Amino acid sequence: MASNVVQKAADQRALRTFALWIAWAVSSLTVFAMMSRRANVLDFITHDQTRVTWMIIGMFVLGVAISLFHTMKLTAEWFRAYRIESLMLNKGLAGVRSRGGGHLVDRFVDAMHMIGERNGRVDANALIDVEFASQHRLSQFVGFLGNLMITLGLIGTVLGMTITMNGLSGALGSLGVDQGLLIEGLRSAMNGMGIAFYTTLIGSVLGGILLRVFSWITDASVNGLQDLMLRSCLVHASSDMEPSDDRNFRALDATVQKLQASVELLNLALQASRDEMGQLREEATKMHQELGALAADDPIRTMAAGHARYALSVRPTLLSRIFNRSKD
Repeated sequence: MASNVVQKAADQRALRTFALWIAWAVSSLTVFAMMSRRANVLDFITHDQTRVTWMIIGMFVLGVAISLFHTMKLTAEWFRAYRIESLMLNKGLAGVRSRGGGHLVDRFVDAMHMIGERNGRVDANALIDVEFASQHRLSQFVGFLGNLMITLGLIGTVLGMTITMNGLSGALGSLGVDQGLLIEGLRSAMNGMGIAFYTTLIGSVLGGILLRVFSWITDASVNGLQDLMLRSCLVHASSDMEPSDDRNFRALDATVQKLQASVELLNLALQASRDEMGQLREEATKMHQELGALAADDPIRTMAAGHARYALSVRPTLLSRIFNRSKD
């Protein structure tokens, strides 16, 4: 038995992905800020001569921007997906038509309509994997940036240890010879140790934890969106997914209803056009009457009419005189 449930407002469940992303971003960045203040991370980043931490921070900002954009796009997809679920619940697949906007769920439904119009067999699992593959790749790219940040942190560790070994070697070579070189070598060694530890910390926390979790949130959202669309099709539109005469009849009925709606809109447009033409005709008649009244009261027009009548009255006489003179 068909349900009469209609979605009258935006389904707030669509905000779960965005809310989870914001909650994780705020909590994790707050903890990282507290750790950074105690470990004096910002001061090290400012004076990092190797620029490894700068590269890590740049990749982190890029990854966060991409992940936030992806999350907002998925949130819009969830809103539209819940609306499509409501339409399928009441009218089946034939009651869902694309409204534009570039939504992936609309493209998925349009593909199913196209297959149905050609009387083909719909493989919903394969189709939904193809349609949402780009979203999975975007989530994986954010995870790839996180892995790359960890690698940069390890490179910074190796670089820092190399600087440390060189500094210690210089300090040992200056032992008992030059006190200034000894202190400079020890300072270089400590700076190298700082590079080794800080780059590992920043790369591991920002890339290995924050970006990877962002990637997991969006990837899980894409999987949930696929499950919602697939369940809606299998439960509420299963009869529209197999080639049959009944499916063709429903598709024809939906087309006829759409045509009737178009005809009604055309009739409304024609009625509005007739009303506008009637008003225009009334305005033209009124304008003609006003111009006639103005012309009747115009003295110049009266004088011109008198001259015209006089010219018509004297014209035969003038023509007769001219004719007589021509004979003479």
